Amino acid sequence: MQRVVIVFPGALGDCLLALPALRRLRRRHRGAHVTCVVTEPLRGLVGMAGVADGVASLDAADAARLFADGDPPGWLGRDAAVYSWLGATDDAVRARVARWATAARFFRVVRDDGPRHAALAYLDAIGEPADAAGLPAESALVVSRAADPPAAPGRAPLLVVHAGGGAGAKRWPVERVAAVVAWWRARGGVVTEVRGPAEGRAADVGADAVVAGLDVPALAALLARADRYLGNDSGPSHLAGAVGTVGVVVFGPTRPARWRPASRRIAVVAPALPGPIDAVASEAVVAALRASQP
Repeated sequence: MQRVVIVFPGALGDCLLALPALRRLRRRHRGAHVTCVVTEPLRGLVGMAGVADGVASLDAADAARLFADGDPPGWLGRDAAVYSWLGATDDAVRARVARWATAARFFRVVRDDGPRHAALAYLDAIGEPADAAGLPAESALVVSRAADPPAAPGRAPLLVVHAGGGAGAKRWPVERVAAVVAWWRARGGVVTEVRGPAEGRAADVGADAVVAGLDVPALAALLARADRYLGNDSGPSHLAGAVGTVGVVVFGPTRPARWRPASRRIAVVAPALPGPIDAVASEAVVAALRASQP
């Protein structure tokens, strides 16, 4: 049986943008044993996405062998075809993997602000046809019915908010998030705010519940339970789109055409031109939430 190893070092949002490409690689090698190697927090995402038969962690000690001479990591061996988004600019890593593997191709995690959606750029890189119309289906995730979403109180309409983001310039001002939260609560809804591991001391937005550090399957279950979602250009926003949540994502300096979640249920609110995110008024976001339909 052929062995295929896919190495992807990106964060949650990067991996979800690359998901259509990873799924195409899985189909390209139907019948092979595919191992996907990702950072530890994304192991659950790989399981949900069904792109591999096995998952290994880039955070494990074994992965350090990519950067030193000697034996390869146990998940690589010497008989695998490798697709790696790690090492594209590192001559030593490329030479080492090429020596170990039967074949190896290297790519860069998409970081530039190019003209096409990032998911299409990932498909282009692996030589697969890239059609924007198919991205929502190829990016979708199914949440297990057995999953028990945390912090989803009662039966009142639930708004899930993620006010964080990877960079300060991508975070909508907290007082405007709070204004949307107050509007939702005034109409009889409840609000759960989700925070990443680095956002534990974030400013209060007035939510009914705050949960921090959820793993990806638990966060996906909560987002799938939500009636609406509000977030910035961030990994949780892409996850909300992937599980089919209806919501709004606020953009500022990054271009929605390149980085928006690949979901028809996620609306984007942004300045007329890419610019400061604080140019987006809370009234515009409320209007977009009012207009959003399941």
